[in-house]
Amino acid sequence: MSRKKRYLKIIIFNDIKYGSFLFAKFINYIMKNGKKQIAQKIFYYSINLISIKLKKNSFFLIKKILSNVQPMFEIKKRKIGGANYNIPFKINLKRSLMFAMKWIIKNSIKRNENGFKNKFVGELIDTYYNNSLSTKYKDNVIKISEQNKAYSNFKI
Repeated sequence: MSRKKRYLKIIIFNDIKYGSFLFAKFINYIMKNGKKQIAQKIFYYSINLISIKLKKNSFFLIKKILSNVQPMFEIKKRKIGGANYNIPFKINLKRSLMFAMKWIIKNSIKRNENGFKNKFVGELIDTYYNNSLSTKYKDNVIKISEQNKAYSNFKI
């Protein structure tokens, strides 16, 4: 018998307002110190503001924004024969969504606007039009994976 601990998957319930699993995940990534209501207020405010500004459905807007940022590859470092290689490999949908959401939140914190709500709205609008830091992260991952395509046969 193995002595390794087996972890149970945490069940995430759908969003209260829209009934979407995607929105619930986004709220959980925004949340700090267990303050979920504050994270929900921030998220709903930003979603409503974006849907008013761009005059489109909020659910399809978020899907479009996340598809603009989702990476198809992940890069891991591996030491082989005394040399370090960056090895690209394909990732599944859940992991790419995780990267996209975290990059958006991380880059919205770096923006020069007042309050996290306004920073988050600005980052979402910029990612919708493909000129934000989050889309640059995705482009960097694609560029590095193209450069290191030759090492993709190594196993991790």
